[in-house]
Amino acid sequence: MTSTLRHRLLALASVLAAAIAGFGGGPAMAQKQGGTLTVGLELDIPGFDGLKVGVYDTAANIAASLIFDTLVSLDNDGKPKPKLALSWSSSDDFRVWTFKLRPDVKFHDGTPFNAQAVAWTFARLKDPKNNCRCAFYIANILNVEAKDDLTVVYTLKDPAVTFPALLARPSETNTVHSPTAIQAKGDDYNRNPVGTGPFILKSWTAGDRMVVERNPNYWDKGHPYLDRVVLRPLPDSQSRFASLKSGETDLVWADEFEADNIMRARKDATLQVLSFAGSGAAVNAINTKVPPLDDVRVRQALVMALDRKKLSQALTNGLARPASNPYGDGSWVRCKDDGALPEDAAKAASLIKEYGKPVSFKMLFTATPRGRANGQLLQQLWKHIGVTMEIEQVDQATIPPRAFQRKFDVTPWRIVDSPDPDVQMYANFHTGSPVALANYSDPELDKLLEHARVTPDEAQRTEDYCAISRIINQQAIWFWTFQNTYYAVAKAKVKGLPRLFGGVIDASDAWLE
Repeated sequence: MTSTLRHRLLALASVLAAAIAGFGGGPAMAQKQGGTLTVGLELDIPGFDGLKVGVYDTAANIAASLIFDTLVSLDNDGKPKPKLALSWSSSDDFRVWTFKLRPDVKFHDGTPFNAQAVAWTFARLKDPKNNCRCAFYIANILNVEAKDDLTVVYTLKDPAVTFPALLARPSETNTVHSPTAIQAKGDDYNRNPVGTGPFILKSWTAGDRMVVERNPNYWDKGHPYLDRVVLRPLPDSQSRFASLKSGETDLVWADEFEADNIMRARKDATLQVLSFAGSGAAVNAINTKVPPLDDVRVRQALVMALDRKKLSQALTNGLARPASNPYGDGSWVRCKDDGALPEDAAKAASLIKEYGKPVSFKMLFTATPRGRANGQLLQQLWKHIGVTMEIEQVDQATIPPRAFQRKFDVTPWRIVDSPDPDVQMYANFHTGSPVALANYSDPELDKLLEHARVTPDEAQRTEDYCAISRIINQQAIWFWTFQNTYYAVAKAKVKGLPRLFGGVIDASDAWLE
């Protein structure tokens, strides 16, 4: 691979240059060793075995960043940097990626980390007999092979020009687990994880707390700084914020729907608000095979009736940023024309009148006060244009299987923060993908998705992705509500937290002043 091509590849991974508050703005400070950090999470952690839990949610990602390592991590500019892998290179067609691994690394159980462990961990998730719900995330990886103890080779079905950056998230498919521990513990491994990370699981009481303690044999000498981290599931946002004020926690996860708490924290000198404007967006997928949503006029009317600023004000006191495409301000994809339909309630009403038949459908929402509020607001907006929407509230865990089985009219979804749009855009919109929730097929859309993943030229890829956005918006097969913005609120004494890529609070290198 030429040096020019390497430089271009690194440039492609330079993403998420976003508005940020509370991170590394002052002079360098001396890190202090010791202490306990208590973190308040939104949800309880279901476990760490991908075969059991399928896909990690944000709470699991936060815990995984402490217990496990990934081959690659992201620096504060969103560029891939070495972690368990010291270096990497690709074939000229970006289909074969070779990683040179860090020597002398041990899992928490004392067994060696090596290329065989990486390959074994992946093969277990990939094996169709294991039926992992995570499989579609790794569908583009044909196999992972250990060439020798410290060389691992990924062979891809389709080119991926930014592949190293895609391995950075502490997800079920990127974290490396001890094969020995998995084989020895069997079904019990889900709650007894063994990685190479800076912290080792000490205790775990479901619904109450997880305690991890400093790994004395961590490969990055002098790290971590903390003696232990306590993770506490606190699903109620008010209780979570109260725990921070009372000193029961030092750091809590938050989002824009907790606008009042965030505003109060910004005025409190004992607290700091960390925020990150990422890529991606909160979205809703429309099942285009279900009447009356199979008519493009109806779908366009639903989108044109949206008043995102009004929704943001009502739901988040204006904190949420309206979205008109799947990329967001934090992405390197910037569109001069993303094809967004205008907000025009009168035109929306005329489209419904032109359709000529009653328009009614159901929409899924989470069985939470937030879900109900969101549903009622959309109900009102659509009622004004002559549309009846029935709110169907379900448990959050019910939404993914309902979505994959296409048992919905309209369902909430999310384009998560990622260093590159390819994996999610291809999965969500290419014909035949199990995650193409809209049930929509367009040869031109397929052609653009296929081209965007094989060209290394960022300008050309941007042109492709903006053309993709125009098709999606004009056909109104999905609609975007708010851009992804991530928050955490911490005591002022908490230092060393990096950017909240993907909403993950990575406290693995934090320290207490």
